[in-house]
Amino acid sequence: MDLRRFAETRGMISSQAAARKSVVAFSTDKPAAAATSAPATPAVNPVMTLFPLTSAAVATAGIMYPVDVMRALSMSSAGSKEPFSIGAYYQKFGLKGFVSKGVVPEIAKSTVMRVSKFFFFPLICTNLHGKSAADCSVGEKAIAGALATVPEILMISPLEVAKIGIQLDVDNKYNNNSRAFLKDLYKTRGVSGLWCGWAGMQWRQSFWTGTFFATLQWWKTTVEPPMIDNGIPKPVATLVAGFLAGFFATFPNAPGDVVRSVVQKKLFLDPTRPAYSISPMGVAEHITVAREIIASSGIRGLYSGLGFKAMHLGGSGALMAVLIPAFSRMMGIPYGGV
Repeated sequence: MDLRRFAETRGMISSQAAARKSVVAFSTDKPAAAATSAPATPAVNPVMTLFPLTSAAVATAGIMYPVDVMRALSMSSAGSKEPFSIGAYYQKFGLKGFVSKGVVPEIAKSTVMRVSKFFFFPLICTNLHGKSAADCSVGEKAIAGALATVPEILMISPLEVAKIGIQLDVDNKYNNNSRAFLKDLYKTRGVSGLWCGWAGMQWRQSFWTGTFFATLQWWKTTVEPPMIDNGIPKPVATLVAGFLAGFFATFPNAPGDVVRSVVQKKLFLDPTRPAYSISPMGVAEHITVAREIIASSGIRGLYSGLGFKAMHLGGSGALMAVLIPAFSRMMGIPYGGV
Protein backbone atom coordinates (compact mmCIF):
# COMPACT_ATOMS: atom_id res chain seq x y z
CA MET A 1 0.00 0.00 0.00
CA ASP A 2 2.79 2.40 0.93
CA LEU A 3 4.61 1.57 -2.26
CA ARG A 4 1.50 2.27 -4.32
CA ARG A 5 0.95 5.68 -2.64
CA PHE A 6 4.60 6.54 -3.22
CA ALA A 7 4.26 5.75 -6.93
CA GLU A 8 1.10 7.81 -7.28
CA THR A 9 2.67 10.76 -5.48
CA ARG A 10 5.75 10.59 -7.72
CA GLY A 11 3.58 10.50 -10.84
CA MET A 12 1.66 13.59 -9.76
CA ILE A 13 4.89 15.49 -9.13
CA SER A 14 6.22 14.53 -12.60
CA SER A 15 2.98 15.67 -14.26
CA GLN A 16 3.05 19.00 -12.47
CA ALA A 17 6.67 19.58 -13.50
CA ALA A 18 5.88 18.79 -17.11
CA ALA A 19 2.94 21.19 -17.04
CA ARG A 20 5.13 23.94 -15.64
CA LYS A 21 7.67 23.36 -18.44
CA SER A 22 4.91 23.60 -21.04
CA VAL A 23 3.63 26.84 -19.56
CA VAL A 24 7.14 28.29 -19.46
CA ALA A 25 7.82 27.19 -23.04
CA PHE A 26 4.55 28.70 -24.24
CA SER A 27 5.11 31.98 -22.43
CA THR A 28 8.67 32.33 -23.75
CA ASP A 29 7.89 31.26 -27.33
CA LYS A 30 5.03 33.73 -27.82
CA PRO A 31 7.06 36.93 -27.42
CA ALA A 32 9.76 35.45 -29.68
CA ALA A 33 7.24 34.81 -32.42
CA ALA A 34 5.80 38.29 -32.04
CA ALA A 35 9.28 39.79 -32.21
CA THR A 36 10.11 38.05 -35.49
CA SER A 37 6.91 39.07 -37.31
CA ALA A 38 7.49 42.68 -38.38
CA PRO A 39 4.44 44.73 -39.31
CA ALA A 40 3.75 44.77 -43.04
CA THR A 41 4.57 48.00 -44.90
CA PRO A 42 1.31 49.53 -46.11
CA ALA A 43 1.03 49.71 -49.90
CA VAL A 44 1.08 53.19 -51.41
CA ASN A 45 -2.18 54.23 -53.04
CA PRO A 46 -1.35 54.63 -56.76
CA VAL A 47 -3.32 57.89 -56.79
CA MET A 48 -0.67 59.42 -54.54
CA THR A 49 1.92 59.03 -57.31
CA LEU A 50 0.02 61.68 -59.26
CA PHE A 51 1.71 64.36 -57.15
CA PRO A 52 5.36 63.63 -58.13
CA LEU A 53 4.29 62.71 -61.68
CA THR A 54 2.46 66.02 -62.17
CA SER A 55 5.34 68.04 -60.77
CA ALA A 56 7.82 66.33 -63.11
CA ALA A 57 5.49 66.65 -66.11
CA VAL A 58 4.85 70.39 -65.67
CA ALA A 59 8.57 71.12 -65.34
CA THR A 60 9.39 69.01 -68.41
CA ALA A 61 6.67 70.64 -70.54
CA GLY A 62 7.89 74.15 -69.73
CA ILE A 63 11.55 73.39 -70.39
CA MET A 64 10.96 71.58 -73.70
CA TYR A 65 8.32 73.92 -75.18
CA PRO A 66 10.56 75.96 -77.56
CA VAL A 67 11.81 72.73 -79.15
CA ASP A 68 8.21 71.54 -79.53
CA VAL A 69 7.30 74.67 -81.51
CA MET A 70 10.08 74.01 -84.02
CA ARG A 71 9.14 70.32 -84.17
CA ALA A 72 5.48 71.02 -84.94
CA LEU A 73 6.19 73.63 -87.63
CA SER A 74 8.84 71.49 -89.29
CA MET A 75 6.69 68.35 -89.40
CA SER A 76 3.56 70.11 -90.64
CA SER A 77 5.52 71.38 -93.68
CA ALA A 78 6.26 67.83 -94.87
CA GLY A 79 5.56 67.45 -98.57
CA SER A 80 4.97 71.19 -99.06
CA LYS A 81 6.92 73.58 -101.27
CA GLU A 82 7.53 75.96 -98.37
CA PRO A 83 9.58 74.14 -95.70
CA PHE A 84 9.77 75.57 -92.21
CA SER A 85 12.48 78.17 -91.64
CA ILE A 86 13.60 79.18 -88.15
CA GLY A 87 14.88 82.50 -89.50
CA ALA A 88 11.61 83.42 -91.22
CA TYR A 89 9.59 82.44 -88.16
CA TYR A 90 11.86 84.49 -85.90
CA GLN A 91 11.60 87.55 -88.16
CA LYS A 92 7.82 87.38 -88.01
CA PHE A 93 7.23 86.57 -84.33
CA GLY A 94 10.58 87.19 -82.62
CA LEU A 95 11.83 85.16 -79.68
CA LYS A 96 8.39 85.42 -78.09
CA GLY A 97 6.99 83.18 -80.80
CA PHE A 98 9.12 80.27 -79.59
CA VAL A 99 8.00 80.56 -75.98
CA SER A 100 4.42 81.82 -76.11
CA LYS A 101 2.46 80.68 -79.18
CA GLY A 102 0.27 77.82 -78.01
CA VAL A 103 2.17 77.51 -74.74
CA VAL A 104 -0.92 77.15 -72.52
CA PRO A 105 -2.51 74.21 -74.40
CA GLU A 106 0.92 72.64 -74.88
CA ILE A 107 1.80 72.64 -71.18
CA ALA A 108 -1.71 71.46 -70.28
CA LYS A 109 -1.66 68.76 -72.96
CA SER A 110 1.87 67.56 -72.25
CA THR A 111 1.25 67.44 -68.51
CA VAL A 112 -1.89 65.32 -68.91
CA MET A 113 -0.14 63.15 -71.49
CA ARG A 114 2.96 62.42 -69.42
CA VAL A 115 1.12 61.98 -66.14
CA SER A 116 -1.32 59.57 -67.78
CA LYS A 117 1.29 57.32 -69.42
CA PHE A 118 3.55 57.17 -66.37
CA PHE A 119 0.56 56.60 -64.07
CA PHE A 120 -1.03 53.78 -66.05
CA PHE A 121 2.19 52.00 -67.08
CA PRO A 122 2.98 50.30 -63.71
CA LEU A 123 -0.72 49.58 -63.14
CA ILE A 124 -1.00 47.79 -66.49
CA CYS A 125 2.18 45.82 -65.75
CA THR A 126 0.67 44.62 -62.48
CA ASN A 127 -2.83 43.87 -63.77
CA LEU A 128 -1.94 42.51 -67.21
CA HIS A 129 1.32 40.68 -66.52
CA GLY A 130 0.89 40.01 -62.80
CA LYS A 131 4.24 41.52 -61.85
CA SER A 132 5.87 44.86 -61.10
CA ALA A 133 7.26 46.98 -63.92
CA ALA A 134 10.81 46.21 -62.76
CA ASP A 135 10.18 42.45 -63.14
CA CYS A 136 8.58 42.65 -66.60
CA SER A 137 10.43 41.58 -69.72
CA VAL A 138 11.23 43.98 -72.55
CA GLY A 139 8.23 42.75 -74.55
CA GLU A 140 5.89 43.02 -71.56
CA LYS A 141 7.03 46.58 -70.90
CA ALA A 142 6.50 47.49 -74.55
CA ILE A 143 2.93 46.17 -74.51
CA ALA A 144 2.11 47.88 -71.21
CA GLY A 145 3.62 51.15 -72.43
CA ALA A 146 1.62 51.09 -75.67
CA LEU A 147 -1.65 50.33 -73.86
CA ALA A 148 -0.95 53.08 -71.31
CA THR A 149 -1.34 55.69 -74.07
CA VAL A 150 -4.97 54.89 -74.93
CA PRO A 151 -6.48 57.02 -72.11
CA GLU A 152 -4.14 59.93 -72.73
CA ILE A 153 -5.03 60.26 -76.41
CA LEU A 154 -8.73 60.40 -75.61
CA MET A 155 -8.02 63.17 -73.08
CA ILE A 156 -5.40 65.26 -74.86
CA SER A 157 -6.59 65.30 -78.49
CA PRO A 158 -8.53 68.61 -78.30
CA LEU A 159 -5.59 70.25 -76.50
CA GLU A 160 -3.18 68.87 -79.09
CA VAL A 161 -5.37 70.15 -81.90
CA ALA A 162 -5.55 73.59 -80.26
CA LYS A 163 -1.79 73.70 -79.74
CA ILE A 164 -0.84 72.88 -83.30
CA GLY A 165 -3.62 75.13 -84.61
CA ILE A 166 -2.18 78.13 -82.75
CA GLN A 167 1.39 77.21 -83.73
CA LEU A 168 0.36 77.07 -87.40
CA ASP A 169 -1.58 80.34 -87.17
CA VAL A 170 1.13 82.35 -88.90
CA ASP A 171 -1.35 85.15 -89.70
CA ASN A 172 -2.19 85.44 -85.99
CA LYS A 173 -5.90 85.14 -86.77
CA TYR A 174 -6.69 83.86 -83.28
CA ASN A 175 -4.24 86.12 -81.41
CA ASN A 176 -2.67 83.16 -79.60
CA ASN A 177 -6.05 82.29 -78.06
CA SER A 178 -6.51 78.52 -78.10
CA ARG A 179 -10.06 78.80 -76.81
CA ALA A 180 -11.03 81.01 -79.76
CA PHE A 181 -9.44 78.52 -82.14
CA LEU A 182 -11.30 75.52 -80.66
CA LYS A 183 -14.57 77.45 -80.63
CA ASP A 184 -14.20 78.26 -84.32
CA LEU A 185 -13.14 74.70 -85.16
CA TYR A 186 -16.13 73.24 -83.31
CA LYS A 187 -18.48 75.70 -85.04
CA THR A 188 -17.26 74.75 -88.52
CA ARG A 189 -16.35 71.05 -88.11
CA GLY A 190 -18.27 69.83 -85.08
CA VAL A 191 -16.96 67.38 -82.49
CA SER A 192 -15.00 65.47 -85.13
CA GLY A 193 -12.74 68.47 -85.62
CA LEU A 194 -11.59 68.29 -82.00
CA TRP A 195 -10.25 64.76 -82.53
CA CYS A 196 -8.91 65.17 -86.06
CA GLY A 197 -5.57 63.42 -86.51
CA TRP A 198 -6.44 60.86 -83.82
CA ALA A 199 -4.99 57.88 -85.73
CA GLY A 200 -1.59 59.52 -86.13
CA MET A 201 -1.53 60.68 -82.51
CA GLN A 202 -2.34 57.18 -81.27
CA TRP A 203 0.41 55.77 -83.47
CA ARG A 204 3.05 58.19 -82.24
CA GLN A 205 2.17 57.81 -78.55
CA SER A 206 1.97 54.01 -78.62
CA PHE A 207 5.28 53.53 -80.43
CA TRP A 208 7.25 56.10 -78.46
CA THR A 209 5.93 55.11 -75.03
CA GLY A 210 6.23 51.37 -75.63
CA THR A 211 9.79 51.73 -76.92
CA PHE A 212 10.82 54.14 -74.16
CA PHE A 213 9.66 51.95 -71.27
CA ALA A 214 10.96 48.78 -72.95
CA THR A 215 14.50 50.14 -73.39
CA LEU A 216 14.98 52.58 -70.49
CA GLN A 217 16.33 49.99 -68.04
CA TRP A 218 18.74 48.65 -70.68
CA TRP A 219 20.10 52.13 -71.29
CA LYS A 220 20.47 52.67 -67.55
CA THR A 221 22.36 49.39 -67.14
CA THR A 222 24.58 50.17 -70.13
CA VAL A 223 25.28 53.86 -69.61
CA GLU A 224 25.18 54.60 -65.89
CA PRO A 225 27.92 52.28 -64.46
CA PRO A 226 30.81 53.46 -66.69
CA MET A 227 29.80 57.11 -66.30
CA ILE A 228 29.57 56.82 -62.51
CA ASP A 229 32.93 54.98 -62.44
CA ASN A 230 34.43 58.02 -64.19
CA GLY A 231 33.18 60.38 -61.52
CA ILE A 232 30.02 61.61 -63.27
CA PRO A 233 27.14 62.16 -60.80
CA LYS A 234 24.37 59.55 -60.99
CA PRO A 235 21.63 62.08 -61.86
CA VAL A 236 23.65 63.16 -64.90
CA ALA A 237 24.14 59.52 -65.93
CA THR A 238 20.41 58.90 -65.56
CA LEU A 239 19.73 62.02 -67.62
CA VAL A 240 21.87 60.61 -70.44
CA ALA A 241 20.21 57.18 -70.24
CA GLY A 242 16.74 58.77 -70.33
CA PHE A 243 17.74 60.94 -73.28
CA LEU A 244 18.96 57.95 -75.27
CA ALA A 245 15.79 55.96 -74.51
CA GLY A 246 13.62 58.89 -75.61
CA PHE A 247 15.81 59.74 -78.60
CA PHE A 248 15.79 56.27 -80.18
CA ALA A 249 12.07 55.81 -79.43
CA THR A 250 11.51 58.72 -81.84
CA PHE A 251 12.28 56.65 -84.94
CA PRO A 252 9.19 54.37 -84.87
CA ASN A 253 7.16 57.31 -83.57
CA ALA A 254 7.95 59.94 -86.23
CA PRO A 255 5.89 58.79 -89.27
CA GLY A 256 2.62 58.84 -87.34
CA ASP A 257 3.34 62.31 -85.98
CA VAL A 258 4.33 63.73 -89.38
CA VAL A 259 1.23 62.36 -91.08
CA ARG A 260 -1.20 63.60 -88.41
CA SER A 261 0.47 67.06 -88.48
CA VAL A 262 -0.18 67.29 -92.23
CA VAL A 263 -3.73 65.95 -91.79
CA GLN A 264 -4.48 68.64 -89.24
CA LYS A 265 -2.82 71.39 -91.26
CA LYS A 266 -4.88 70.46 -94.33
CA LEU A 267 -8.04 70.57 -92.24
CA PHE A 268 -7.23 73.98 -90.80
CA LEU A 269 -6.42 75.50 -94.19
CA ASP A 270 -9.28 74.01 -96.20
CA PRO A 271 -12.74 74.87 -94.83
CA THR A 272 -14.36 72.38 -97.23
CA ARG A 273 -12.29 69.41 -96.05
CA PRO A 274 -14.26 66.94 -93.89
CA ALA A 275 -13.03 66.19 -90.38
CA TYR A 276 -12.60 62.56 -89.34
CA SER A 277 -12.06 61.73 -85.70
CA ILE A 278 -11.90 58.26 -84.11
CA SER A 279 -13.13 56.24 -87.06
CA PRO A 280 -11.99 53.96 -89.91
CA MET A 281 -12.28 56.97 -92.23
CA GLY A 282 -9.73 58.77 -90.04
CA VAL A 283 -7.30 55.86 -90.43
CA ALA A 284 -7.89 55.79 -94.20
CA GLU A 285 -7.24 59.54 -94.38
CA HIS A 286 -3.85 59.07 -92.71
CA ILE A 287 -2.92 56.33 -95.17
CA THR A 288 -3.84 58.58 -98.10
CA VAL A 289 -1.82 61.51 -96.73
CA ALA A 290 1.16 59.22 -96.04
CA ARG A 291 1.12 58.12 -99.66
CA GLU A 292 0.98 61.75 -100.80
CA ILE A 293 4.01 62.62 -98.66
CA ILE A 294 6.00 59.64 -100.00
CA ALA A 295 5.06 60.53 -103.57
CA SER A 296 6.25 64.10 -103.04
CA SER A 297 9.32 63.64 -100.83
CA GLY A 298 10.02 59.92 -100.62
CA ILE A 299 10.21 57.92 -97.38
CA ARG A 300 12.35 60.64 -95.83
CA GLY A 301 9.29 62.89 -95.96
CA LEU A 302 7.78 60.79 -93.18
CA TYR A 303 10.72 61.83 -91.02
CA SER A 304 10.48 65.57 -91.60
CA GLY A 305 11.59 67.50 -88.54
CA LEU A 306 13.20 64.39 -87.07
CA GLY A 307 16.07 66.39 -85.59
CA PHE A 308 13.78 68.69 -83.61
CA LYS A 309 11.53 65.80 -82.65
CA ALA A 310 14.41 63.62 -81.46
CA MET A 311 15.74 66.46 -79.35
CA HIS A 312 12.26 67.11 -77.96
CA LEU A 313 11.46 63.50 -77.06
CA GLY A 314 15.02 62.72 -76.00
CA GLY A 315 14.99 65.71 -73.68
CA SER A 316 11.53 64.82 -72.40
CA GLY A 317 12.58 61.26 -71.63
CA ALA A 318 15.72 62.47 -69.90
CA LEU A 319 13.91 64.99 -67.70
CA MET A 320 11.13 62.57 -66.70
CA ALA A 321 13.67 59.84 -65.87
CA VAL A 322 15.44 62.21 -63.48
CA LEU A 323 12.62 64.40 -62.16
CA ILE A 324 10.15 61.65 -61.25
CA PRO A 325 12.54 59.92 -58.79
CA ALA A 326 13.64 63.34 -57.49
CA PHE A 327 10.08 64.50 -56.75
CA SER A 328 9.20 61.05 -55.39
CA ARG A 329 12.01 61.25 -52.85
CA MET A 330 11.18 64.85 -52.02
CA MET A 331 7.51 64.01 -51.36
CA GLY A 332 8.15 60.60 -49.81
CA ILE A 333 5.91 58.87 -52.37
CA PRO A 334 7.59 55.86 -54.04
CA TYR A 335 7.03 55.24 -57.75
CA GLY A 336 8.02 52.02 -59.48
CA GLY A 337 7.63 52.87 -63.16
CA VAL A 338 11.13 54.18 -63.95
